[in-house]
Amino acid sequence: MNEHLVLERQRLEQAWHRYVDAQVAYDDAASCVAQEVVASWERSSHTVSPERVSAPLESEPDARHAWNESRLEHASRPVLAELAQLADDSDMVIALGDNAGQLLWTYGSERMQRLARSINFVPGGHWDEFSVGTNALALSLQTRLPVRVFGPEHYVQSVHDWVCYSAPITDTETGELLGVLDFSTTWERSTPLGLASTQHYARVIERGLQQGQNPAGAFQLTLQLCGPPRIQLGGQRRHLTPRQQEVLAVLALNPAGLTLDSLHAHVYGDQAISLSTLKAEMSGLRGLLGGQIASRPYRLTAEFSFDVLQVEQALLSADVGRALDCYNGLLLPHSASPLLSYWRDYLDAALRDAVLRSQNPELLWRYVMRFSDCEVLLALEPLIAQGDPRLPMVRARRAALESH
Repeated sequence: MNEHLVLERQRLEQAWHRYVDAQVAYDDAASCVAQEVVASWERSSHTVSPERVSAPLESEPDARHAWNESRLEHASRPVLAELAQLADDSDMVIALGDNAGQLLWTYGSERMQRLARSINFVPGGHWDEFSVGTNALALSLQTRLPVRVFGPEHYVQSVHDWVCYSAPITDTETGELLGVLDFSTTWERSTPLGLASTQHYARVIERGLQQGQNPAGAFQLTLQLCGPPRIQLGGQRRHLTPRQQEVLAVLALNPAGLTLDSLHAHVYGDQAISLSTLKAEMSGLRGLLGGQIASRPYRLTAEFSFDVLQVEQALLSADVGRALDCYNGLLLPHSASPLLSYWRDYLDAALRDAVLRSQNPELLWRYVMRFSDCEVLLALEPLIAQGDPRLPMVRARRAALESH
């Protein structure tokens, strides 16, 4: 363990006890505690017990509504996936809060998520100075400067094992303070890069506010679920469970959004699976997609392309060749979702019918080379000229299918 960090923690712990236990007013400059931290301790002592365990917490629906209505939600979309990956890789929890210190969005590694939940460092948690005393988010909002708060510099003892880095987020055109970005982990993982990284991403979000829209392609979600599933976000592959793929497909087919009950019905049908299970599934999926799922109603907030809709649009445009290009097989063939079962059967039948009606030997050939179908082979055989090397292949494949 870093000896310097151990000594810093010991000195700060002693100073904290001296202040909290005796309320000693001592020369700030001669202490190991920064002046702005001591000033924050003084303000905190009037409103918060140092023995407070966790932050006050809003309800989940209210917290989600606050996030969806925040300007930060739109401005930060292009970097949420990157922040989530950074949190996993660096064993951190990353948070965005409003200008009053209420957390709007968080994402953390498994370890840090567990620790964060224990103190309500989650969406809806109030981390202003009045509520939980000295902490990096509150101090950054107070000073409008990037700050690091290490271990016992936190006024509340339950956060003494943390180190937090925060940077304010402002509207650079008006100067309005909109919120704060925070990176947090446990004290022994403190690094000088923490504050620099927080500042960097705060500036990225500020640029997002200036642009007023996402950079082209920064948060493009690509769903290929006909045939072998492939999902990409911002060009990066995302590996989802079969259930998560089902949920994502249902959301993509309902871009206007769904209530929790409707989403449950479309995904599970009459299976005896609770709404709380679906909520947990949504929470996990939201994390994997960098927060790109809104609630009330549940909907995708990222721009997306979906091969199911591309196939349908191509068929509606009578472009059977393009429909074949987009279609690589049945939509999630093992899914029992009522909505997806309907779309799977509808799309497969519509494409097959369009190929048959085309009477185009090239389209029929392309179809039978990928999907075994005796009726399509029968339609194709008289359209192939004698001497064409494909003719014996068609006859052989038809005979093999008929023998089974």
